[in-house]
Amino acid sequence: MKIFIVAGEPSGDIHAAKLMNKLKSINPNIKFFGIGGKYMEQEGLKSIIPIEKISVVGFIEVIKRLKLFINLKQKCQKIMLEEKVNCFIAVDYPGFNIKLAKFSKQNNIPVFYYIAPQLWAWGKNRWKKLQNIITKLFVVFPFEENYFLERNINTKYVGHPLLENPAFNNQNENNRNNNLIGFFPGSRNHEIKKNLNLFIKTANILCQTNPNFTFGFAVSDNVDIELFNVLQTCNFKYELFNNSCELMQKAIFGVVKIGTTTLEAALFNMNMIAIYKASFTHYIIAKNLINLNYIALPNILANKEVVPEYIQNLAKPKIIADAVIDFISNPIKCNKQKEEFNNIKNQLVKTKTNIANEILE
Repeated sequence: MKIFIVAGEPSGDIHAAKLMNKLKSINPNIKFFGIGGKYMEQEGLKSIIPIEKISVVGFIEVIKRLKLFINLKQKCQKIMLEEKVNCFIAVDYPGFNIKLAKFSKQNNIPVFYYIAPQLWAWGKNRWKKLQNIITKLFVVFPFEENYFLERNINTKYVGHPLLENPAFNNQNENNRNNNLIGFFPGSRNHEIKKNLNLFIKTANILCQTNPNFTFGFAVSDNVDIELFNVLQTCNFKYELFNNSCELMQKAIFGVVKIGTTTLEAALFNMNMIAIYKASFTHYIIAKNLINLNYIALPNILANKEVVPEYIQNLAKPKIIADAVIDFISNPIKCNKQKEEFNNIKNQLVKTKTNIANEILE
């Protein structure tokens, strides 16, 4: 059996690798083709292109690599036909994967989409991009199942893959360092370049408020570690954490770049605020397209502001530092947020669905 699978982002690489492992446990003779990162390669994938080259966010960044994406799509299509793959598994990464899914449907290749593109967030009628091209859609948020089923897309809620981490159920709040502030700048190089300077300035202000503060910086294994060398010239105490989960369990508070990390932090019960700063062009385009009141995942799931969002012009060092101090000095506020995190965790009930079995059947 031959499976073509594509994940274009670090988180997708992790989730896709786990799915590949389960598929192989059922059928050890599966051959994988497609695009992924180091975790998928450990499961037997020889990626067509390094995932770092295509893990981009923002309209301008995509346009800059437009020729690369066009050539890559053609290469994927050629491999799919030449290898006569049995199915295509798309893992998130909608801008690229939906185009491949359409091609697959046209060539009678079954399409399984794992971790639905968040089309519900991007204006009206965008769900139509998936209609009639998906064999089955596996979604990770409870509300997504009805959303897509109502639009005649074969959909099943399978629980969020983050829930597979046993550490969420083995937390000890007494292990938190009351002076440790965690910064989570992102998992892509361009995010680090954009957010790290902002976080350094925020840390400097926080140090003036409390000289005992120390700072942890989460370092994704997908980014260039040398980008963090700028910290060596700083006057505050800091530590780099290659394991972001460890930092979430130790920090008394976190400043988190908006993305899947906000949900992960909520599951680890870490008090936090969320920030997002993009290029002006990307911000204006996105602002006119996004059809949501909130953009941090905990807020979307709760349908209210559980995690304060500091977006674009509000993402400034003094504003962020003041928000951190306000939270830390207010135990009632911290406890209330943690209660909401627990409610969110209860929403994301892990199901017994075996996605690998459903695909192979």
